[in-house]
Amino acid sequence: MMRFVMSVVLTILFIPLVHADQAKTKLENEALHIDHQTFRTEIVNYVRSVALDKEDNSTKTALVDIENAWRNHYQQTHWQIHISSYHNGVQIGAGNAEGPSLTDVLQQATKSSLGDTLITSKTDLDDYFFKISFYYHPNHVYAMVNNQEQAYEIQGDRVIVRHVDRERVKTQIKQSKAYLLRAINRDYSGVYKFYDADQDTSEKLLRTTYSATTLNTLIRLNQFQKDIELQSYFDGMAQFLLDRQLTSGPNAGGFDYGVDPQTNEETCRVVVGTTSKTLFTLLQLHQMTPEEEKYFKAAQSAGDWLLKMIQEDGKVTPVAECTNNEWTYSDKQSILYSGQVVSALSRLYAITNKTKYLDAAKLVAGHLIRDVGLHGALVGDDYRPANSVSSSWIMMALIDLAKVDPTPVYKKTILQIGDVLLERQINQADDAYNHGRYLDAMTTSGNGWINEVMGEMVPFCEQQNLGNCDQYRDAVRKTSRWLLQNTYNENNTYALANPKQAIGGFINNFTTQKVRTDAVSHGLNSLLSMLENEPEDVNVFIDLPERDLAELMPLLRAGENN
Repeated sequence: MMRFVMSVVLTILFIPLVHADQAKTKLENEALHIDHQTFRTEIVNYVRSVALDKEDNSTKTALVDIENAWRNHYQQTHWQIHISSYHNGVQIGAGNAEGPSLTDVLQQATKSSLGDTLITSKTDLDDYFFKISFYYHPNHVYAMVNNQEQAYEIQGDRVIVRHVDRERVKTQIKQSKAYLLRAINRDYSGVYKFYDADQDTSEKLLRTTYSATTLNTLIRLNQFQKDIELQSYFDGMAQFLLDRQLTSGPNAGGFDYGVDPQTNEETCRVVVGTTSKTLFTLLQLHQMTPEEEKYFKAAQSAGDWLLKMIQEDGKVTPVAECTNNEWTYSDKQSILYSGQVVSALSRLYAITNKTKYLDAAKLVAGHLIRDVGLHGALVGDDYRPANSVSSSWIMMALIDLAKVDPTPVYKKTILQIGDVLLERQINQADDAYNHGRYLDAMTTSGNGWINEVMGEMVPFCEQQNLGNCDQYRDAVRKTSRWLLQNTYNENNTYALANPKQAIGGFINNFTTQKVRTDAVSHGLNSLLSMLENEPEDVNVFIDLPERDLAELMPLLRAGENN
C-alpha cells in the first residue's frame, strides 16, 4: 500500500516536469524546422531594433530559441557576421563581429556598421538598408538584405529570384517600360547605349540601332496592351530614325550610326546591322499605319542598300565610313550583321513579295549554313570567337527565312543550333546565381537576346510541327528568371544614388552597374513572348527550392575559421 501511495505522489510531482519537457521539445523541434524566410526575417528585425537602439525582446527570444535548439555538446558555436549599412545610396559603414552568441554578434556588428550614426525614429529607420552576411567554411557566404521590414536572400550584389509567376512578370514589364521611356532624349527622341547607375550618368551619343530597338519594343508593348502614353512617343522616335537615313550618295538608303545631340553631328558611319534593325522597326510602323507611305518607302530604300552590301559569295560588307567625303568599306565578317541582314530582307520580302529580297536573303543564308556545316552550330567571325549569341542570330535569321521559304535545310539548321544552345544553358537549380543563363553569355543583353530567339522559336516550332517544343518554352522560363534577378528594382538599389532612374533597367553584367538599353528591349521582348506562349491556366513559371536550412545551420554556427 505504501509503495502505491509513493508511486502516485511521484507521478503527480513529475507531471509538470514531463509537460515542461514536452513543451521544450516542441519548441526545439519548431526551431529545428524553421525555414529560410522566417530566419532571415528574425535576423533583419533584430538588426533593425538594435539600429533604433530599441532592442526587440520578442525577436531576441526567437533568435535565442533558434540558437538553443541547435546547440550541442560536440560542436563549438562561433558565429562570424559582417554587416554593411546603407543610407540614401551611400555605404555609411561596415562592422564585423564573431562569437558564441548570435544576438550578441549581431548587436556588435550592427552598432559597428553604424558608427556615430543615430537613428531616432522608425520613419528614419525605414530609409536604411542592412546587408547582413554570415561567413562559413569553406569561404562561403549566407547573406540577406532588408527593404524596411522585409528580408531578401542575396548572393553577391544580386537579390535572388526563386519564384516567378505571371504577376511578377507583369510587374517587371511595367518597370522596364518606364525605364525605356526615361531613356528617350526629349529633344531628339533618340536613345543612348549605356546608362551608368553607379555614376548616374548616360552616354551622349544617340544611337540609331538602340533607338530602333527601343521603338520596336514599345510597339510590341502597345500591341500586347494598348497604351496611350506609349503611343505618344511613336511619331517622334520614328522621325528620329527617318532623319538618320542617307538620301544621297553611294550609301543612300543606309542609316547613319548615330548623332551627337550637343553638336548635331552624325557619325558618317553606316552599318548593315543598324540598317537591318531599323528596317525591322520601319516595317512595324508600316503595318501599324499602312496609310503612312514614308515608312514603307524608307524600308525599301534600306533594303536596296543592304542588297548592295552583299557579295557574290553571300558574305556581307558590314560597315561603310566616310572621312572628308571619302567612303571606305570594312571587309571584316560578322555573323550578327549577316544574320540581321537575312532577317531584314526576309521580312521585307514577306510584305513586298519582291523576289530580289528573297534571293539575297537566301544567298547570305547559304553562306551562314556553310559556316555551320564547316565549324558546327557554334560559330564565330572576325569580331569574336565562336559563341552562343552569334549562333542564335543564325537561328533567328533562318526562322524568318523559313517563314517565307520552305527549303528543308533551314529547319534542319535551326534545330541543330537550337540543340546546341539548349546544351549550353546552365541548368543547376542549386546555383540560383547562374541557373538559366547561357555558358558563354555573361551579359543581360546576350542572354536577353537568346531568350528572345527562344521565345520566337516556341510558336515557330509548334506551327511547323517540329516536335518537343516544350524544351524551348522551358528554356525561356529559366532565362527569364535569371533576367529578373539581374534587373534593378526597389530591393537591390540600396547602393545607388538615384534608384528611381535605374529601376527597370537590366544590369549589364556581374562587374559593372551599367544598363545597356538593348538589354532592356530584348529582355522585355522575351518576357512578352513568354506570357504569349504560356497556357492561360499556367500562373507559376518557375520555383527554385532553397537548400534546407537544417543542412546549413550547423555550418553557419561553426563560422569560417573556427
